[in-house]
Amino acid sequence: MPAAYVVLSHTEPEQVTRLVEAVLASSPAASVLVTHDARRHPAPVIGDERVRVVSHGRPTDWGSWELVEVTLEAMRAARDAVDPDLVVLVSGQCYPVRPLAAWEDELRAAGGWQGTARPLDYTPAWGARYGRGDDELTRYTYAWFRTRPLDGPVRRDTSLGRVARALAHRVEPVAALRLVDRGRGVHVGVRRRMPAPAARIHLGSQWLAVDRQRLELVLQGLAPGAALRSVYERSVIADESALQTVLANAAPPAVARPVSYSVWLPEADTTRTFTLDDLAEIRASGSPFCRKVHSERSATLMDALDRGNGVRRDDG
Repeated sequence: MPAAYVVLSHTEPEQVTRLVEAVLASSPAASVLVTHDARRHPAPVIGDERVRVVSHGRPTDWGSWELVEVTLEAMRAARDAVDPDLVVLVSGQCYPVRPLAAWEDELRAAGGWQGTARPLDYTPAWGARYGRGDDELTRYTYAWFRTRPLDGPVRRDTSLGRVARALAHRVEPVAALRLVDRGRGVHVGVRRRMPAPAARIHLGSQWLAVDRQRLELVLQGLAPGAALRSVYERSVIADESALQTVLANAAPPAVARPVSYSVWLPEADTTRTFTLDDLAEIRASGSPFCRKVHSERSATLMDALDRGNGVRRDDG
């Protein structure tokens, strides 16, 4: 059965078109479903019967539940359209690194899913002390609420913002404050009782691939009314945990490597944009895709990747 690629995009329709063409050149039997947030940029227009483009204006801001919801809808639509044996999730800023048909065969042979997932453990502390473990767990074990009045003071680090942060730190076992800087700003969280399906929360790369059985696990585990869905609907940065938790709680990844290789730059709070200078590093990663690329700054890199994958471009 063919693989289906789900592409989440929000910018650079020309770059998304190039990505889709590269995917289909490298895996001719595959199908592609592009789900595009058209609030700022128009959706790409791609005239290929193997491609479906869905345009929406949903608020799929970074860190939002809506981003996961749109992802689930696209994965379900891909399943219903072609009944694929693999569903691969990538972004519009990803690009193929390896010949995809060969990679698909490797994953089919391994079975299960490819991606990353690490369990989170954290014990909050009262007062000025810091908790033990990884406080990213609070993204999901607290119910979070957008708090607009604190947005300006916290972002500008005013005296009010510092008082709010200090107070939240001292009562962290019951409440917390978090700034989703590239998303919807300041949120206040209240610690909640977690349902049994969320006994073990995992964090991992958003970009992953699942076989037919694991796809059904994800769609059922995060279906409307599911206990785990209610957890993530009130979380922040749900796309780094929701699917990964469902999958990892069932079985570890067959291939513990992100589908799309990336490098996070903490000082810039963003992912590095790759150029031709990064070619050797990208190929050494072993991932079938890399992220992120830009239509101009990464043009020579993408040309080199195409040549390595035996993809010929016709720009005329």
